[in-house]
Amino acid sequence: MIFVDTNIWCYFFDKSSKENKQASQYIEKALKKEEILINTAIIMEISHFLVKNLGPVNGKKKIEVFLEFPLQIDNFDYSAAKTAISMLCEYSHGGIGGRDATILATMKKSGCKKLVTHDNCFKNIEWLDVIDPVN
Repeated sequence: MIFVDTNIWCYFFDKSSKENKQASQYIEKALKKEEILINTAIIMEISHFLVKNLGPVNGKKKIEVFLEFPLQIDNFDYSAAKTAISMLCEYSHGGIGGRDATILATMKKSGCKKLVTHDNCFKNIEWLDVIDPVN
């Protein structure tokens, strides 16, 4: 199981990004081979990016495509928020922000240790195996 961070999904959907090719190759393989975990906070972040950058009509079409992918979606609830706050307090010194903490909380809850991201702040968290497909 892998957790795929927002930035990788954004590169995947944004054909104009220089990271698109590498991110797309990785995601296309992962969709066939891996169980991909995300949470509802990430869905909203990706949706925001797509609507903001592609407009409400095209953005919504891409969101609908995204939501058809075979994803394991964790409902980010009150309990997860409390765990995320603890993670934020523990790792904020290394650059982890609030949204990043939701990823850590979801991963801890599910036992997932592999994070696919282009965000360097996760690299110093000892229990994570960080994979950066665009480097």
